[in-house]
Amino acid sequence: MYPRAGVPMLVHAILLDSAMPVSAVLSRLARHGIWLDPKQPDAAEWIGQQAALMELPFDEVAALLKEPNPNHYGAAIRRQWVANVLWYARPIAHVLDACSHANRDTRLIEAMGLHEYDSRPTQALNRSGNYAGDGVVVHNNRPVAVNLQQSNTAPAFQQLSRQMPAPAVAESTRSAAAPATRSAAAPPTTVSVWPKMDAPTYARARVPFDLTVGFSLTQQQGVAGGRVNLTAAPGADTVDLSVELLAEGFETPDGGWTRPMTVPVADPASVSVTFRLVAKPPAGPEPVRLTTLEVRFVIGGKVCGTASRPIMVGPETGDKPTTPEDKGSPWLGEAPTATPMDMSPDPDAADLTIELAKPDRNPTTGDFVCRLYSRHQLTTPMGPWDVHLGQDVKTFAQQIIKTVRQSSKVLITKYLRSVGSLVTENLPQEVFDAITEVAAKTAPNPPAILFLSDEPFVPWELALLQTPVDKNRPPFLGAQTIFGRWFREPSAATTRQAQSQKPPSNPPSGIPVKHMAAIAGNYTPKSGLAALPGAEEEVRKLKTSLNAVPMRATPEAVLQVLEARLEREMDLLGPAGAVHYAGHGQFDAADPDSSVLFLSDGTALSSLLFRDAEYGGEHQPIIFFNACMIGLGGEVLGDMGGFPGNCLRGGFGAVLGALWEVDDTVAGDIALEFWQRTLPASGPGEPVAQVLRDLRGKYSPQQPVPTYLAYTYWGHPRLRLQRLN
Repeated sequence: MYPRAGVPMLVHAILLDSAMPVSAVLSRLARHGIWLDPKQPDAAEWIGQQAALMELPFDEVAALLKEPNPNHYGAAIRRQWVANVLWYARPIAHVLDACSHANRDTRLIEAMGLHEYDSRPTQALNRSGNYAGDGVVVHNNRPVAVNLQQSNTAPAFQQLSRQMPAPAVAESTRSAAAPATRSAAAPPTTVSVWPKMDAPTYARARVPFDLTVGFSLTQQQGVAGGRVNLTAAPGADTVDLSVELLAEGFETPDGGWTRPMTVPVADPASVSVTFRLVAKPPAGPEPVRLTTLEVRFVIGGKVCGTASRPIMVGPETGDKPTTPEDKGSPWLGEAPTATPMDMSPDPDAADLTIELAKPDRNPTTGDFVCRLYSRHQLTTPMGPWDVHLGQDVKTFAQQIIKTVRQSSKVLITKYLRSVGSLVTENLPQEVFDAITEVAAKTAPNPPAILFLSDEPFVPWELALLQTPVDKNRPPFLGAQTIFGRWFREPSAATTRQAQSQKPPSNPPSGIPVKHMAAIAGNYTPKSGLAALPGAEEEVRKLKTSLNAVPMRATPEAVLQVLEARLEREMDLLGPAGAVHYAGHGQFDAADPDSSVLFLSDGTALSSLLFRDAEYGGEHQPIIFFNACMIGLGGEVLGDMGGFPGNCLRGGFGAVLGALWEVDDTVAGDIALEFWQRTLPASGPGEPVAQVLRDLRGKYSPQQPVPTYLAYTYWGHPRLRLQRLN
């Protein structure tokens, strides 16, 4: 056992699975810069890969990547015990020591000597920061930190937990409203319903069973999915949609993962669709596999919402495995997850939607499921396909930022193409076949692509297209297509009504802009930061060309923006429709969730503040962070984080930011061209993602300026800003 000094310490969690071999554990720790000896095989392999990309000596790269303070982390070890989930909290030093002295093929459970009685119940995140004993701290059923009894505290993480908003109340805890009385003379055109999924909670491997999907007037126990208003089009009394199934570890004997469904609004419970499923045998050391059946409801290529229910898969023959009751959390007892429902059609829906989902809900693995949706009839299969992103996508993202910073101008194109190839390799070939097919249908216009994801870290914009849509542009996905990203971040709390959800299930396709706030960091030597004359100049030009409200980067200015009370001199203007921030940004290489902006006096501004912005509903402004290293998504206490995630949680409708350091002059030119084209003085503006495509297209391998490829965009690919005078 490890020592306990009686003082709690809340630290960031490195997620591990007890079934992982020691070699995989050491490899994951190496990706966080943690090792006993950089020449140890698993650490050396990782360091060697990075040294090859950077074209630097091994020892120099090892020194660059090494984590200076491993005590910032703790290990959260997940263990499946039959149909229960157990968690163990351990100091990283103990995990590293045990694995470094064990055979590389030994499983972590054996190397650490984990027993049922050693596990501790998980602890829900609380605002006080006080936790009893060691344990894994969870938020929305996901591990977010490790609480260890140590001799010192981690005040930054403690403060983070206290700033979190109170947990949302799940719709599933409320009783469903009674169905409204209907008039026989006037059939209803709108009805409020809940998704229904009928399936067993336990399935035997290779034994077929049916999943029946439909709607119900009351909420079904054990099924997550928001209440939705089904509305028929004028002159119609039915709604046409398709039901798309995601089921990790299952097969459909007929190969069908899609079912069309025509729903009569007068009697929505009268129709349903059925999928015949066959489960694959459990592959792990436990006798059952724990996973989730998930469905998507799609109208015109738009994913309108999801529903899910948990399921266990056992062996083909023999008795049903007995589930222990005294330790861990029963899989079937955990709250299922879903996204809200919004069944309204989107006339501007993307030409192709790429989704990455995680039905197994195991945060210790990089296993996802990919599926495609399109408003066009395509011959390319739509999936689903299993996708394995490796062990740690968060570390992958931060490593890109590190390496771009270190790379010379001569080598930057080679490195970015290497990153693009690596990103491409992690998606099924059918994704790129579908992009090519859609591009042929939309020609001469480029296709609009929406990427929905459960993970916020991988820079999918940099995926390298082997068959470019336009051979005159850089071959990266974000420069070839009209590309937007959105968080598909389901949780137990997202069964609320769609109109109260921040962010909504789908990004807005239009944002009205009556007032614009333009904030500049005016850095003096006293701030300790380099002056940015380009940032100040771009704000002056935005004032002249767009009548933006110029503001210095002060706490008072930021508060005005977050509280939706923009002021010009003595006049209260109200909420901003667009926000531009030009200044310094930074991120902690040990923790990509901790990106910060810097105010004019050098004070760091946490992205967490934007989570409590007073937007949403009718006011969902666009925000452009023209600052270094702000575009990386992240996690905050198990939820979407970083500036993209926190801004969307605060009600912003679109977010732009840079992944890595940007050149001050080039960044200013990019910003001015962006706003001039999306918010022209007269006439309609161009779609946001289309302008970004053109700006990325200015990247030239002959004279590489990585600033052009730095910007990520979270929003609707066809979003247009509507200037109001």
